[in-house]
Amino acid sequence: MTSSSVNWSFTLISLFFLLVPMGGLTGCAPALSKQLREEAKPPILFQELLQSVERYQGRVAILGGYILETANDLDGSLLTILQVPLDSQNRPKSPDRSEGRFLVWTRKFLDPEIYSKDRKVTVGGKVAGSRQRALGNRIYEYPVIEAQEIYLWPRKDKHARPYYPFYYDPWYYPWYPYPYYRRHPHW
Repeated sequence: MTSSSVNWSFTLISLFFLLVPMGGLTGCAPALSKQLREEAKPPILFQELLQSVERYQGRVAILGGYILETANDLDGSLLTILQVPLDSQNRPKSPDRSEGRFLVWTRKFLDPEIYSKDRKVTVGGKVAGSRQRALGNRIYEYPVIEAQEIYLWPRKDKHARPYYPFYYDPWYYPWYPYPYYRRHPHW
């Protein structure tokens, strides 16, 4: 082997080990832009926002949760969100950890079929005040966020087949040693 082919091989291997970890890091990037995340510092806790909306009016907040309702009118769209805490990538956690509800207003049209009930969403925008609406038999005061960025998290396919390290078809291999319900994944 010549020295130029060895150098070329070494360069390719180095490039591979440099780019593969970087590709893995891009999959863990936060949902909202760095500029918006910088504007939202220090973060506003949702409980504090509920207690004193006027104090935070005009400040940028990053909130997330699950869509409860999408309503459109001539001026834009209004999302009703069940708030939940966010993880390090600004992804909403379990809906069981909710601390309340908030509204998101945007001038854009948001299709209710896409922004449908129970979809995860992360929103960054300015606190625009509060609005009172009926919630059951009581009046609830919703903080209103005027959206600058909205990130709708992708749906997970409920019917995706589990990963097997090799192909297994239960109709051709009924003797496979998994329990019966694992042998018939469509049941």
